[in-house]
Amino acid sequence: MLELTYSMGGFPLKGTRLGLKDEEENAEMCSSSPSSRFSSSSSSLSSPTSISSPLPIPTTSSVASAAKSIPQFDESRSYTERMDELLLSSSLRRENTLDGDGGDLVNKRSTSISGVRGAPFIVLPNEKRFDILREKGRFAVDIGGTLVKLVYSSVSPPDADGNTDLLLNFRKFQSIDHCIEFLRSAWHDRDAECYLNGTGGGSFKYAELLKKELGVQVKRTDEMLSLITGCDFLLRNNEDESFTYHHEAEGLERYQYKPIEEKAIYPFLLVNIGTGISVLKVDSPTSFSRVGGSTMGGGAFIGLGNLLTSARSFDELLLLAEKGDHRQVDSLVSDIYGGDYKDLGLTAEVIAGSFGKCSNLNHRRALGAENAKEEDVAKSLLLMISNTIGQMAFLYSNRFEMKRIYFGGFFIRKHPISMRTLSYAINYWSKGSCEALFLKHEGYLGAVGSFLDVKEEHKSSNQ
Repeated sequence: MLELTYSMGGFPLKGTRLGLKDEEENAEMCSSSPSSRFSSSSSSLSSPTSISSPLPIPTTSSVASAAKSIPQFDESRSYTERMDELLLSSSLRRENTLDGDGGDLVNKRSTSISGVRGAPFIVLPNEKRFDILREKGRFAVDIGGTLVKLVYSSVSPPDADGNTDLLLNFRKFQSIDHCIEFLRSAWHDRDAECYLNGTGGGSFKYAELLKKELGVQVKRTDEMLSLITGCDFLLRNNEDESFTYHHEAEGLERYQYKPIEEKAIYPFLLVNIGTGISVLKVDSPTSFSRVGGSTMGGGAFIGLGNLLTSARSFDELLLLAEKGDHRQVDSLVSDIYGGDYKDLGLTAEVIAGSFGKCSNLNHRRALGAENAKEEDVAKSLLLMISNTIGQMAFLYSNRFEMKRIYFGGFFIRKHPISMRTLSYAINYWSKGSCEALFLKHEGYLGAVGSFLDVKEEHKSSNQ
C-alpha cells in the first residue's frame, strides 16, 4: 500500500509551500470538502507497451518491472487527479537545479515533507502586495473555448500558534454556469465595487452574464500578458513547478522535478496548448511575442474524439487512448516497406501515416484493421496531435535558438503518452540540445496572471 501525503510537495522558493489536487468540474464541487490523504494499490498505472510516432522512439524491455513500481490510482477518479497525486509524491526525484550559467547545481534539499492541508492551493509568499487579500478576497478566471479556469484567495485557519497563511486556490469547470454557481456560493464578500479579474475570450463573451449573475464588473487582462505573468510567478515561487518526463526510466523515476534559479528562467519558449495553440518567445516578464501557433490543439483532440468515439470528455478520451493500439489504424513503415527503411534511419514501428489503415474499407480488411476499436482510434488521434505539436515546437525553438521549451495548457493533462511523444520529439529533432519541460499548474497560467493584476486596487486605494 502506497500512501501519498496530499499537501506540500517540496520546498519552493521564498518559503512558498505548495499543495495541489486538480479537481474535475461539476456542480457538486461547490459543497465538496477536500481530504488530506489518498491511498493507492501497488499494481500498475496503465502504461502503453508500444507507442510509435514519426520518430524512432526506442522501446523498453522492462515494462513488467516498471508496472510493478508505478502506483495504481482509483480508476473512478479522473486521469488528471491520479497524475497530480503521482507528481505530488515526496518520493519523486529532483534533477539538478539550472544555475543560469550553462550548468547544473546539485540540489541536496530533502523532498520529504508532510502537512495537514489537502486542498488545491498554493501558499502565497509573504509580500506586501498580498496583504490586502487578508481583508478582501480576490477571484480571477481564464475562460477559454473548452474550460473555465478559476483561481481565488482565501485565508487558512490559524495554526497552533495563531498564524495564518494566504492561499491561492485552483478550480476548473467545463461550463460557465458551473463556475458562476461556485462563485455565487464561495465569494461571500463581493459587492458592486468588486472586480472579477478575467482573461481569455470568454471574459468578453460572458462579461454581461457574469455582471448580471454576480453583481460585479469584469476587469480584463491581456491574454498573452496573463500567460507570461502567471508562468513567471509560478517558476519563481514554486521550486517544483516544472518537471521532465523520462519514458526510459521506471516507475516514479519517469517524473523528475526540474528546479531553476531565478536568473536562469529566461529566455524560453512557451507552447500553450488550449483549444488552439499559441507559441510564445519569452525573453523577460515584460518582453515577449507570439511567434506562431496552430489550430490543432485540445479542441481538435476532443472534437475529433467526440466524432470518432463514444468519449464525451477530455479525460474519457485519454482513458480510451491508454488502452488502445494505434497500429490497428495507423500505417507503419513496416506496412509500406515490409520492415525498416534503413537508408532513412526509420524503424519498422515508426508511423508513416496517421489513420493510414482507415483510408478505405478494402485496405483495412486486407491489413486486418477492420476490427479496430475506439480505443485504438483515440490512441492514434492523441499520437497524431502530440507528434505535430512536438515537431512544431522544435522548429520554433530552432528558429529562435531556444534551449528550453515549456508546455502549458490543459491538453497535456500530465498524460504519459503526450509527455513521452513531446519529450522524445524535442530530444530527437534537437539531438539533445533542447529540453521539454512540463508545468504542474499547466492550465492555470492565464488565471494566475490575471489574479496578479491589481491596477484597479491600487487606483482605488490612492483615491
